[in-house]
Amino acid sequence: MQRSSESTAKHDFVDVFQRSRADILGVVGEVSTPLRVLVVGCGYNYPEVVLWTAAGHEAAGIDIRKAFWRCGLSSLVKDLNADEHNVMVSIVHALLERRRYHGYFVNLGAISKMQVDEECQDLINYSGTDLPFSDNAFDAVCSNAVLEHVADLEGLVGEMHRVTKPSGVNYHLWHNYYSLTGAHVPNGLVSANPWGHLLGDSRFERYNRLTGTYLNKKRPEDVLSALSSKFELVSFHQVDASHRKKGVDSGFMYEGVELLDPPLERRLSEFPRDLLVTRGFLFTGRKKLH
Repeated sequence: MQRSSESTAKHDFVDVFQRSRADILGVVGEVSTPLRVLVVGCGYNYPEVVLWTAAGHEAAGIDIRKAFWRCGLSSLVKDLNADEHNVMVSIVHALLERRRYHGYFVNLGAISKMQVDEECQDLINYSGTDLPFSDNAFDAVCSNAVLEHVADLEGLVGEMHRVTKPSGVNYHLWHNYYSLTGAHVPNGLVSANPWGHLLGDSRFERYNRLTGTYLNKKRPEDVLSALSSKFELVSFHQVDASHRKKGVDSGFMYEGVELLDPPLERRLSEFPRDLLVTRGFLFTGRKKLH
């Protein structure tokens, strides 16, 4: 079920921003000057960039999308048309997306009780490889539900390491491909065939192709290895849909436990149960100097 703009804004503020800010400041410690924060994969509506800025810090956002909310309808149509190759379809999609986020920033301001400004932000379109920033530019680099979409993960990790200040923090949460919802398909398809993407249901891959959704299908240990090659591990957690950490936050919930009955678990026996029911993972680390 698709979230309303109000529930999306609440999730972005409470679950994403408030938790990540507390975790990052917990590693950085007391600061007397604004942090310089980079949000990788900031998205069309770039909530973390807006909220870090509203909280008095200096934030920049990058995304492979060419259009952000502030760019207007025509820019969004052009961006969508690059994939759709159909102007009318792109216009319809753009109108729907603009409508979806029409009240988003109003809700974000009301829920956060901060002065959010969607216009004056440092937002950059990038190729997905080289980051357009100088060395040691940021105190913190973070991402939310991005790393699962990256083809050259080691390359991106190297770039994030390069732009992070000495002893700076990297904070990355990603959606586990092997979870119930890891295929990034509509809930109806997930309900019709739970973990169908792991059982060979071609509808899952077909949907991803139609929507242009790339998933690298990396296991958590592979992502952890890539990040740990450049960043000294501070913490690594299983997280749920509300970004609560297992063993740390009360109310942590596995995903899809009620659907994983013995017959289905036998069909999925090559995958550890804990992997199948964990929504995502969260890595926090300090830049290694080498």
